[in-house]
Amino acid sequence: MGVSRESSLRELLTEHEERHKRFLDDYRKKSNKLLKALLPNIETSTLRGLTELGFTFVEKLITKIEKDRNRVLRELEALKQHPILEEAGEHGYFETELAKLSGHYDNLQPFLKKCFQHPRFDNLLLDGYGSDKYKKRIWHLSYHIDRRAAREIEEMCGGRSFSSIRMEAVQALEASTVLKERIRALKEKRRTQASTLKRKRTLESRLESHTQVWLDSARRRLLEELEENPARIEKILALHPESGFEWRLAKELIEEHKSLKEKFLDEAHEALENGRGGRCDFLLMKYEQSSAALKRFDRPDAPKESIDWKSFLYQEPPKVEKPAAAPPNDGE
Repeated sequence: MGVSRESSLRELLTEHEERHKRFLDDYRKKSNKLLKALLPNIETSTLRGLTELGFTFVEKLITKIEKDRNRVLRELEALKQHPILEEAGEHGYFETELAKLSGHYDNLQPFLKKCFQHPRFDNLLLDGYGSDKYKKRIWHLSYHIDRRAAREIEEMCGGRSFSSIRMEAVQALEASTVLKERIRALKEKRRTQASTLKRKRTLESRLESHTQVWLDSARRRLLEELEENPARIEKILALHPESGFEWRLAKELIEEHKSLKEKFLDEAHEALENGRGGRCDFLLMKYEQSSAALKRFDRPDAPKESIDWKSFLYQEPPKVEKPAAAPPNDGE
């Protein structure tokens, strides 16, 4: 008996949950229908009409809508005047400049890398070797070390004199420093341009969807106040009797259906766990009796008729099962 009770309770709970989902889905549909009837647009005159029905959020909402729209318009106008957009000029300006400067920078690097492959090249530059700034004399040991290093570098650079190599290297280093800084600055401007354009597109999209965004927000707030005080539906019924009645009925069905679970099924589960089988049976019977009236309003979707697509596409005749052969008549 206990297994039978547990199975019955489980089946009723599953059935109740599925029915409740359908009631909730129906309530959402009826709510959307009523909200569209009450608030078809976001015009100020339409919103103010809700105050006569007892809704208190209207005036603050009107102020918020206007304030938000003006804020978006001001920020959008400021972005259109942003200096970075004027400086960028035609589309792709920064990319073109970066490509050109990066090309110049990259062209300088092979020569510098070849020079700095020698471990003493930077020392020779710092000491001024190959220029009037070089102070070491022939009697210094370091002079001969520098001279040997300079000859090795000259051989690496095709036999050119170190003084010409030095001059070209210094110019290449200076140019590389300038180019690197200009590239960094251009990349920063490109980032600023990208973020400015992204924000501009966001605001433009916001402005385009401004009406719908605030209409959705107003409808959500309208439903919240209606659910907090369902008595307001009485005034609404005079203006929208059909959608108002459907909404009230859908809401009452949800509340009544929920109370049945708490009153009967939850208590039946508790009784079963405490070994009170008779009490459980009584509560399940009462649930069946009480839910009978609500089931009349439950309209589950009918299963869709399956289609034999193969027969439909290829015009194959439907298969007909042959009747079973009659058993032989032994009396014949």
